[in-house]
Amino acid sequence: MTRFIEHLVEPQRLLLFWQARESKKRSRYRVGQLVTKGGQVVLQYDHGPEMTEAKQMGFEGYPAFPLKQVEHSHQVMEAFKRRLPPRSRGDFSRYLELRAIPADAEISDFALLGYSGAKLPNDGFELVHPFDDPPEAFEVLVEVAGFRHEAELDASELSQGDPVQFVPEPENQIDAHAIRMESAGRKLGYVPRGHLDMLHRMLGRGAALDGEVFRINGSPERPLVYVLTRIRLDDRPAMPANVFRMQA
Repeated sequence: MTRFIEHLVEPQRLLLFWQARESKKRSRYRVGQLVTKGGQVVLQYDHGPEMTEAKQMGFEGYPAFPLKQVEHSHQVMEAFKRRLPPRSRGDFSRYLELRAIPADAEISDFALLGYSGAKLPNDGFELVHPFDDPPEAFEVLVEVAGFRHEAELDASELSQGDPVQFVPEPENQIDAHAIRMESAGRKLGYVPRGHLDMLHRMLGRGAALDGEVFRINGSPERPLVYVLTRIRLDDRPAMPANVFRMQA
């Protein structure tokens, strides 16, 4: 029986990431966020080294919202809703189910942007739900990053429902915050960058993480694997990051 997200959490904000497709590493950069202000959704661009590097890699802002203006409030939600299919579509319930959301779920457009990622084929943008104030138990669908190059098994060896474990890699020379995803002791790939801060924050609070393969699709040349990830918090005090990494 296929499991779905059981605890939908309305986001306070959504993080906007952009992938540099011309980069050899196809690097992802956090370039802004969507927040609600006075009843409307506002786009705020980030500043700092990450934005500087994104610009160097060709980032020119989200279409119709120029970078020279730090904050945009005019028809922001309308623009981002175009990344979602209309709810009147006959297959909208299928769209939800493919993203681990029950077909009969009551979910706002703002939340759906975060839970679905709202990716389009060619523009490199993705929205991420940061779960700023999560309940004790919640779920999120996570795509395995790097499966094509990093996996120690073929997509044909995976089945829906296979358990997935999360293993921090503080010794990782590329990213000390990396979290490896594996099944039956074999590497699948990594948690995508957009979800790393949230998962480390949850782990620092003593959360238990477990996952299962939810969906396998894509093409033989470019397989995509999605993991339904469950996070369970307990009442232990927060653990300093360095202590957690030593124990991991």
